[in-house]
Amino acid sequence: MRKPTRQERVAKALLNPNGVSEREMVFTLNITSGRNEINEIEHQLNIQFRREWNKTSDGLGQYYKYYCPNKETALKLIKFIERLTLMRKGTLFTPENVKQILNQFEGRL
Repeated sequence: MRKPTRQERVAKALLNPNGVSEREMVFTLNITSGRNEINEIEHQLNIQFRREWNKTSDGLGQYYKYYCPNKETALKLIKFIERLTLMRKGTLFTPENVKQILNQFEGRL
């Protein structure tokens, strides 16, 4: 089994209801161009993430934080992740995992 791709790791991070920041992608996922991955996922899935512009604690730098806006987008992300996971012969989400993830977001399917 191969390691998760950059897109797969970023997509999973986007399923966090608290979102994921560019800084978190650098320090947690070891991805320095996370903005590019976000834009590519949006383009591939024809979706839009919510963006929040933040300043660093010292006020000298700025970065984006990205959020999955609703259940419909979360479900598209889950299907995208599962497709990538199947390609690398990884472990898929269980139905219970999917339910737990979707329950974190507002909206209907």
